[in-house]
Amino acid sequence: MPKGLISGHAAVKLNLDPVIKAEQSGDLKTAVELCEQIVSTHNDDAEAHNQLGTLYFKQDKFELAIQCFERAISLRPAYPRALTNLGACHNERKRNRLAIECYEKALSMDLKLVDAYRNMGKAWGDLDEYEMAVWCYRTALKLRPSVDTSRALSRAYRHCGRYHRARDLLAKALIDAPDDVDLHFSMAMTEFHLGNVAEGLREYEWRFKMKDMRKHLHDLAAIFDRPVYTGQDLTDKTLLLHTEQGFGDNLQFARFVSLIRPKVKRLVMYCRPGLGRLFSRCLDIDEFSENINKLPAFDLQLPLLSVPLHFDPHFKLLKGFSPYLSAPDDIESPIERDPSRLNVGLVWGASDSGFDHRHKKVPLVTIDPLLHNKAVKWFSLQVGSDRKDLAIGNHAAQLIDLAPKLRSFDHTARAIEDLDLVITCDTSVAHMAGAMGKPVWVMLKKEPDWRWHADGERTEWYPSARLFRQYSHGEWSDVIRRLIHELDNLIEAR
Repeated sequence: MPKGLISGHAAVKLNLDPVIKAEQSGDLKTAVELCEQIVSTHNDDAEAHNQLGTLYFKQDKFELAIQCFERAISLRPAYPRALTNLGACHNERKRNRLAIECYEKALSMDLKLVDAYRNMGKAWGDLDEYEMAVWCYRTALKLRPSVDTSRALSRAYRHCGRYHRARDLLAKALIDAPDDVDLHFSMAMTEFHLGNVAEGLREYEWRFKMKDMRKHLHDLAAIFDRPVYTGQDLTDKTLLLHTEQGFGDNLQFARFVSLIRPKVKRLVMYCRPGLGRLFSRCLDIDEFSENINKLPAFDLQLPLLSVPLHFDPHFKLLKGFSPYLSAPDDIESPIERDPSRLNVGLVWGASDSGFDHRHKKVPLVTIDPLLHNKAVKWFSLQVGSDRKDLAIGNHAAQLIDLAPKLRSFDHTARAIEDLDLVITCDTSVAHMAGAMGKPVWVMLKKEPDWRWHADGERTEWYPSARLFRQYSHGEWSDVIRRLIHELDNLIEAR
């Protein structure tokens, strides 16, 4: 049964046991057929409609489930379980306000309905109302303590910036569920936000047991099936480093490669396609491959994001920053600079396949007031699906679209090198510009990824970066006002 759904186990008039047994055995098809037969002959039974709705929900047939739950409620208006289930359907359809109305009605009938509180917490969280989510999850936890609720509450705490509370809650939950992967990963994010780097790195190793990493492990089985580095002597060994997750993650952690070089006989690397040329130029690596079927010979393997755990668990390398990525000399610049103006590159959208694209993206229409500055020549470094925003309004006339010339990260590096400033949301371009030591202003959502810290305008990762944070969830207009002000100051200083 999906979490948050309440089935009709307490039927009085009807025997739903065969339906429930078929569902519990994993034979969902039979369970649906049996329940549909019952409903067809007992169309006035609310429990049967509620049970059928839960089965449709489990099949992702949300509109059919909604019809069942609404029918159950019409037959029995004071039916908090069916109201909660109806709310769960609205959650899945992103109709969060409707979902909350359902949960509130259900709770007006039964103040101890734990699933209504839990589901309502999710709905409030989806609306970026995290303090409301905290209240819902805390109430559910008091009524019925569970690891699932603790996990959800800890996430809500992190979104509110209440990292100490999140850590305390996770620590208690881990006592009861010491092997829970999601709890450990949440603890890693929390420790990073609190600046407890070594603890965060240890917990971060649990990422490889998460469901989201299964495809990565499968695709790179030729690497992961080989012995992993755990501290062995590398004097006579060949170590294979390999990339993971988003481009920005790998650009950020590439700096740590320099710590391994003196300790290993031979250092080779597998790169996510697109990074090989850049890394082969900038990193001291003996051999690269972007083809998983053509790997260099190696003795041990190590994920790139695991390097600091073994070689710099307190991120001491960050204190002596020097640019570690650079532009190539053999690529023609796509930039036609205007020496009389400030030449600025702009990125407003992160990868739509990456984490939290919806919250990271800054709508181009919101940025529009910034683009009216005539002392700036604007260049779009935007690639991917969000590039289509250029066609809206007059943005194509204000921004010179460089996307056709940005065929690789090397081309992007070449463009960044010839700009005076880059303004970007939280995406790989922010890491590229920062790693090159170029001035970069980063537009951040209210509770950004751990690497940008919880507050402040600066980051130890990239001394050339300035961070412009949201004051409230989803509100970018104030960020743009501050950018306009700082851009005016920069132009005046020049």
